[in-house]
Amino acid sequence: MPDIAIFLHCTACHHKVSAFLAFRNAGILAGARRPTVGEIEAIAPRLKCSQCGAKSVVVESVPYKDSDRYWGTSESENRIFHRSSCTKMHSVVAASEINFTSREAAINRGYTPCRVCRP
Repeated sequence: MPDIAIFLHCTACHHKVSAFLAFRNAGILAGARRPTVGEIEAIAPRLKCSQCGAKSVVVESVPYKDSDRYWGTSESENRIFHRSSCTKMHSVVAASEINFTSREAAINRGYTPCRVCRP
């Protein structure tokens, strides 16, 4: 299953924001973990748009390829980067994640590829 990016989209003013950022900024997350899709879908209808204040927020998901996103962690001593779907990244606290736009960007910052997911 390809990874998806989840956004909250206002149908009134068309404002769009990352669901993770919206939940974190609103203080809805328990700790610094990413919300599940089920949590987002359950809470989104009760939210108001941060731009216009309308209660017309819907969940929108956008699929992306694994090769489009690579992740590392700022707390890693060995500086390894992973595919977004790598099982090694599930235990990382979201606040310490670093997103790389390309494999080359991660390597240029001194990170090495994961041996499990082989990005």
